[in-house]
Amino acid sequence: MVTLQKNKKVLIGFGILTVIMYVIVMFIINPMIDGKIGFEVIKLQLSFTTENGKTILNGWNEIGQQNFLKYIYTDYIYAFAYSIFLSSIYLNKILKNNIKIVGKHYLILILPFIAGLFDMIENTIEIFFIKSPNGFSELLFSFHSILASLKWLALPIMIYYLIKRVKE
Repeated sequence: MVTLQKNKKVLIGFGILTVIMYVIVMFIINPMIDGKIGFEVIKLQLSFTTENGKTILNGWNEIGQQNFLKYIYTDYIYAFAYSIFLSSIYLNKILKNNIKIVGKHYLILILPFIAGLFDMIENTIEIFFIKSPNGFSELLFSFHSILASLKWLALPIMIYYLIKRVKE
């Protein structure tokens, strides 16, 4: 995987794919789901209780819920793309500065993949929740929101390490 990530074409290609998927998910799909600006989809991720989740779902019409299920694959593509892109940026920054990759660098390199995995698990749980919100496991739904929170927390951490000067 590291060989692939070192390739500048991979970095550029996944950078473009990440931007395209971000625009599609955040500005096209999410508004089609909640009938507003798309923020309700993020609120669902961070709602923590099934009651809060049901309240959010009730704000979407049936077409919005169908759109979620129909287009959720775009968020899986987005998670895959940003995982590779963010990790590739960091790896290329390390290599550009001729820094030996040590333990902390490996952790930062896998952080986007952890966030992407959490995103995919969160999406999968949301699919089951939307299909059958009544009687949905409160514990599983809370777990879903914890994963979403950790995913969102990984973004500023990655940005910090992308901006910060890389050291051994």
